[in-house]
Amino acid sequence: MPEAPVALVYATREGQTRKVALRIAEVLSECGREVTTVDAASRNELAALDVSAFGLLIFGASMHAGGLERELVRFVRKNRDSIEQHQRALFVVLLSAATRDPALREPALTDARSKIAEQLDDTFTDLEFVAGALTYSKYPAPLRWLMRSIARSAGGDTDTSRDYEYTDWQQVERYARRLAGASV
Repeated sequence: MPEAPVALVYATREGQTRKVALRIAEVLSECGREVTTVDAASRNELAALDVSAFGLLIFGASMHAGGLERELVRFVRKNRDSIEQHQRALFVVLLSAATRDPALREPALTDARSKIAEQLDDTFTDLEFVAGALTYSKYPAPLRWLMRSIARSAGGDTDTSRDYEYTDWQQVERYARRLAGASV
């Protein structure tokens, strides 16, 4: 009997969450899972998505200044009753996941968990934090300098003439394989 299909709905600002979502979808497909990937910014695709047609729902978002993308939050809240009837997972791409110092990392991730539960009105028992990217080239000047200041205080990269990717692609692939084996 074939595994139930998977819906992977993601929201992104600078594109790193999209890259992570597409890699997850690719690994799921390699594992024999049928995957439908939807960018939450595409209102038409999102409106046409019937969550009841899927056995596993995977959501992905990035977190900036403690907030997830509004389009994903709206979709999850609007469809909460249907979503809660399914096995579901959430991955969140954020720079705090790249922090090596546990004294800085753990409080940031604890705070992120709290904000996620508050924003989505749901507790995702399968929650994965993925380190993102520091894309100075995509930030307007004020945000670029703010991100540089935050990176400096966390001991991160501060050369604003280049971008930095912190995503652990092996972690992403392990996560996708674990999800591929989820029974639904």
